[in-house]
Amino acid sequence: MTATTTASRSAAPIQPQPGTIPTAHLMPMLAAFNACNLASFYLERGNVAAARRKLVQALASVNQVHTCAQGGAA
Repeated sequence: MTATTTASRSAAPIQPQPGTIPTAHLMPMLAAFNACNLASFYLERGNVAAARRKLVQALASVNQVHTCAQGGAA
């Protein structure tokens, strides 16, 4: 009887394509996009205070992406 051994395989590293958003940045980017859309929604209805709050959230998300891109902790 011969014993068969299976070679352990590891997946080839996936190289991101040029022009794509890195996975680590995806959630903050989507959060910023969502906050900007909500700010626009609030501005159309004249609710400037709510729009300001959403724009502050959007800027915080953009800052998080920037910090992550610079190699800092997110």
